[in-house]
Amino acid sequence: MLAERIAVKPETGIYRRFDALNARHLLYLQAELCILETSLQEQETADSHNRCEKRREFATDYQTMLERPSDEQKLQLALIEEMHRKLNQYNKALIQVSILQRLEEPDRYDLDDIQRFLVSKDIEPGFLTGEDSRSWGIPEEPDDHPPDLVGVRQRTKEDGFSRFVSENAIHLFKCGLGRLKRKDPHLGRRVYYDSTVLRVTSWMTCILASMLPIASILVLINLKALNTKLWVVAGFNVLISVCLKMFTDAKRAEIFAVTAA
Repeated sequence: MLAERIAVKPETGIYRRFDALNARHLLYLQAELCILETSLQEQETADSHNRCEKRREFATDYQTMLERPSDEQKLQLALIEEMHRKLNQYNKALIQVSILQRLEEPDRYDLDDIQRFLVSKDIEPGFLTGEDSRSWGIPEEPDDHPPDLVGVRQRTKEDGFSRFVSENAIHLFKCGLGRLKRKDPHLGRRVYYDSTVLRVTSWMTCILASMLPIASILVLINLKALNTKLWVVAGFNVLISVCLKMFTDAKRAEIFAVTAA
């Protein structure tokens, strides 16, 4: 049931990264490679000083080593083959850990969602009883979970206003607005999506952006004193900065450029 919910709501696909275990895996492989490296260096030195002329050529002619009779002991070649295998494992693990470290923490809203789902009436009692049952925490202790949780599908990085509306729009649905929507065929209930909220907030932002310049002009043309006009201009500059910060994802440099223009 948990897997089906994650399939329908990919943002709740929250899993452990197992940082400590991955670190152990890399450290063990690294230790084995260090041992192999030392053994290989010692064997290379031993072969280069061997009485057999063919063995002394191992360091300068790899083909000579490969062409030695199969029944002859070839320790250096065995170490090289083991090094190739172990180094391949190590490099793959290192790249995988590097990719895993780029995954970001799950969105707080999605983590709360899965915590509430695991204790809801939608699942049977005792659904999870193993060691992984506390992997996501519980609503009573939302922060009591492993520190290496990651979300495989992050939400769109929207502005602060859109985020606030999307996280609190559920209250409007509880008040009766949700009756206007049909039930989701997969979840069996009425749901709303972030994309809908983002469209609404986008329209609101556009309307506000078009009204601010007109509002400032209407106020200024009705003022006589120069000092008052300057204070009003300063106030509108502050208002524009606040709106840019709240209603857009503008950076500091962009906000400064707009207000200074």
